[in-house]
Amino acid sequence: MAQADRTSDALQAASGAAQPASMKLCSVVYRSRAMVNLSDYELYELVQAAQSRNAAESITGLMLYDDGRFYQWLEGPVENVYRLMRSIRTDRRHTDIEILSDKPALQRQFGDWKMRLATRGTRSIHSFNNVVVPSTAALNDLRQHPERTPGLLAELSPAPIAKACEEPSNSPLKGPAGSILKDILVTAVLPELLSRHPTETRKNPWPIDQRARALADLLIGSDTSAAIELLRTLQDSEGAIRHLYESLIEPTARRLGDLWGADLCSELDVTLGLGQLHRAIRLLNEEIEQPTIPKGLFLPAVLIVPEPGEAHMLNSVLDSDALGSIGWDPLTEFPASDEALQDLIAGTWFDALDLSLSPAFRRENWLPRVTKTIALARHASRNPALVVVVGGRIFTEDASARTRVGADGVSPTALSTAHVIRDEINKKKAD
Repeated sequence: MAQADRTSDALQAASGAAQPASMKLCSVVYRSRAMVNLSDYELYELVQAAQSRNAAESITGLMLYDDGRFYQWLEGPVENVYRLMRSIRTDRRHTDIEILSDKPALQRQFGDWKMRLATRGTRSIHSFNNVVVPSTAALNDLRQHPERTPGLLAELSPAPIAKACEEPSNSPLKGPAGSILKDILVTAVLPELLSRHPTETRKNPWPIDQRARALADLLIGSDTSAAIELLRTLQDSEGAIRHLYESLIEPTARRLGDLWGADLCSELDVTLGLGQLHRAIRLLNEEIEQPTIPKGLFLPAVLIVPEPGEAHMLNSVLDSDALGSIGWDPLTEFPASDEALQDLIAGTWFDALDLSLSPAFRRENWLPRVTKTIALARHASRNPALVVVVGGRIFTEDASARTRVGADGVSPTALSTAHVIRDEINKKKAD
């Protein structure tokens, strides 16, 4: 403890003075005790927040968590590390902070690791690239000899890996080890995590919870097949996944947009992730036998399209499948322009137009073009009482967006689309 006290005093003294522009490096290692035991997801969020903060401060390192204890190595410009340590000292999520090492550094021990997590076993919602699994012997050694923490953490750094193999340290796990971990993730841990959280109420149609976050991270990870396999394990007795549209698929799409907004992935990652969801839905639902509707029953003629130019077509895919599953026969098209949409509308009688924007991005700046699209579609339609229903993240989150674009109704989820269309058609008939 004497070493810890001396280092703590040095930290406080150094943190009050500005560092030279040369940005000399230092490393600080400390341990602390969590106020409460953290769940997998709380750890996940903690690491993600640390990565974002450390990237801005040019800080790298490793956080080890085991049995309610944090052990963390921080390295970077002296002023930045000390500023971060001041913040860490005021964080109420942990206590009993003990500095185990504080010294200048000639180079970084952890390369470009903005912050990775070391923890016991495989964590269900952490991508393999962000988790280091220490040996049980190393964890036991930490408990018994905390003064050895700097050396034990250093052994988990990417430096020895780089010497031992030609592949970069952040490459995905391959071979038998990777297959075993993937099997554990897909067949055991994630389904068990999902089972703990029943479907949320309809009061919040965009619940961003552990399930959606986990699936979104799989979709933008190095092995997207794990996401498909996860959905496959969650099929209902008929082999479909429609029961997951509102509780998992749609929230996952929004989570992808949130990851992009936090600069944790690229727009291409979002588009590819949504494409993987699209593919999964098609593969898992394509062999389901559609219901037979009695003759003489009125079914609205519905044209389903994304806004021309919209690359994210997941809403259209979900709506089309949801309507088809109850016996409707919608026409789903992907017009490249307003003119192409006008040709579709003018050529066939439609009772309703289902028009959607991205389920991931808000697209608020697209509302003027949606307004124009709807006006042109109404003008071209053979049906003077054409019902226009809109969907997408912006319409779910902003109640005023529907009236701003001139639509009749909003479909907050794919499974509510039929109900919304019928209601709006009946309203126009009543008028």
